[in-house]
Amino acid sequence: MNIGRWDNHKAKYIWSIVILLMSSTGSFAQKALPGRNHIQQDTALYHFFGQLDKADSTVVSILHLGDSHVQAGVFPGTTGTYLQQDFGNAGRGWVFPYNLGNTNGPADYRWNSATRWQAARIVDRYKSDLLGPGAIVITSSYASPALAYMDKSEDSSDNDVLQAQLLYDAGTDNCTVTAPDATVTITGNPFPEATSTLKMATLDFAQPSRSFQVRWEGKGPAPFRFYGAVLKNGHPGVLYHAVGINGAQYMHYNEQSSTLSAQMAVLQPQLVIISLGTNEAYGAFDATRFKEEIDRTVELLRSRNPEVAILLTTPPNCMRVTRHAQRKKVGKKYKTYYRTAYYPNATIVAVTQQIKSYAQENGLACWDFNAVNKALSGEFASGWANDRIHFNTRGYQLQGKLLYEALQQSYQQYQKETKKNLTVEDVRL
Repeated sequence: MNIGRWDNHKAKYIWSIVILLMSSTGSFAQKALPGRNHIQQDTALYHFFGQLDKADSTVVSILHLGDSHVQAGVFPGTTGTYLQQDFGNAGRGWVFPYNLGNTNGPADYRWNSATRWQAARIVDRYKSDLLGPGAIVITSSYASPALAYMDKSEDSSDNDVLQAQLLYDAGTDNCTVTAPDATVTITGNPFPEATSTLKMATLDFAQPSRSFQVRWEGKGPAPFRFYGAVLKNGHPGVLYHAVGINGAQYMHYNEQSSTLSAQMAVLQPQLVIISLGTNEAYGAFDATRFKEEIDRTVELLRSRNPEVAILLTTPPNCMRVTRHAQRKKVGKKYKTYYRTAYYPNATIVAVTQQIKSYAQENGLACWDFNAVNKALSGEFASGWANDRIHFNTRGYQLQGKLLYEALQQSYQQYQKETKKNLTVEDVRL
């Protein structure tokens, strides 16, 4: 069952609302959920926290991988914005023209094109053999395809683009790439499973820009393929990438393992946050197979980078929905009225248990958002979308802030232990 479609109209105000949320004082989790909003096995993140300590002089890359909860951008965008406020902002990170692929995406940027495009996603039954880091690709048969990127965030110079890395396959080595006001450098083989004609065009701008245009001339006979881009602003700090596909499950990323390999090669994350499990809870669920799928994903990531930190998150406390029809006589005619009822999805509990169990057995960090969501049911009461599977903008903002605060709590504990260990070493000396 694909549960990826949801109403995203309010998301266009996300970044201004996030800024307002940040202006509030104090920690929401500490006030509303003392001792409950924490990361289990958080020592597994200590190596990553050591890299965060160096974010004032280098770029620290984080990948947030998931389903429709991630694709819309509000949940990961909120967490990423808070982390960048603390540790510096290295740029917008991964971006993709979701709107040209006729699907929803983050509201703080937009791609435009006069070209018609077709999209293929990791969840499609008949899909491309290669979908790239974003688990989605757009294709066009136009002779000279062109794309224009525009940042829509309100007043953040941190989203200025000084360098853009674009992934594409023109079907030939002789394609010319042009971009006004940018020096273009073409390199091949950006990730292991790339075809010989798949390239990365690096656009270096003389001045930071919030928009750019790019055109390809001389493509081959096959359809042109665009996989997405990484945007950087030239500063040290956190580069927070979000890759989510509506309806995605662990098995989809495993079946299309080249996507995971491409993510590790192109995005080079030091931390991978995985927010999957909701879609598994709305189909035939096999606990043993589900845990095996988690293990396959983790092993694939570690095979590309044994040092990568991995944080598993559990899904929201989603509900099932039923509609009951009732016919009532109104005057001389009968009218049909529908009553909507919500009831717990027991499979969500099973999914949550398997994620927590796997993380504990394998020493992985785990954020049990399902428990947090239940404990803060009152705060989330107005944060649900009508399907009671997804959140609205407010709900995702709250979820993103809670994840940030859980990470912040673990980071502060890491700092205390690091300081304590240094003090012990001083005493020994």
